[in-house]
Amino acid sequence: MIKDALTSCVAELGAALREFPWASREAYADWLAQTYYYVRHSTRLLAASASRFPQDEEGNALHVRFIAHMAEEKKHEMLCIRDLASLGGTIDKFPELASTRMFYEPQYYKVEHQAPIALFGYILALEAMSAEHGPWVLDEVRKNHDGMSFVRLHAADDEDHLEKALATLDRAQAHHEVIVANLRQSTLGYTNLLAEIRRNASGARRLSA
Repeated sequence: MIKDALTSCVAELGAALREFPWASREAYADWLAQTYYYVRHSTRLLAASASRFPQDEEGNALHVRFIAHMAEEKKHEMLCIRDLASLGGTIDKFPELASTRMFYEPQYYKVEHQAPIALFGYILALEAMSAEHGPWVLDEVRKNHDGMSFVRLHAADDEDHLEKALATLDRAQAHHEVIVANLRQSTLGYTNLLAEIRRNASGARRLSA
């Protein structure tokens, strides 16, 4: 069930990535900004989830894994700020989009009111997307821009993260339904985020000439 859903969602995310205008300096800069806005919540979401797992064998294993993942994600959002600066942009020129908030904000509700393991669907969407399509995105960015530290790191690291995530699924057999629901929701949320950036790319110029 979950692997079929993951395959379908990764294909959908890949199609959206290939439609994105990576050659556009404005679009890429906004992508970096919006990525900053949601990635800065990663460690907080992982911490909120880790703190809510039960103190049984399964819960303890998930608690430890989420804590380790939190350390792996530490300060990754600052890479986006660095890459944005290399394009001549600053974060204040790219306000947080509604679609960005709609992407990550539901995760707090799911962790706090549904089940802490629900966050795993959001994690799977992002890390499977990076593992599968990150190298292609990196090639597209490299052709057109200098700032690529965030893309380069995740194109390389998320394959390892995905392997760890898939191994974690074995400890969460009873929760596959809630994970799949969030995987599909997060896929829709991320494709909507890319679409809003695309729509805005031809609008107001926010980068130095």
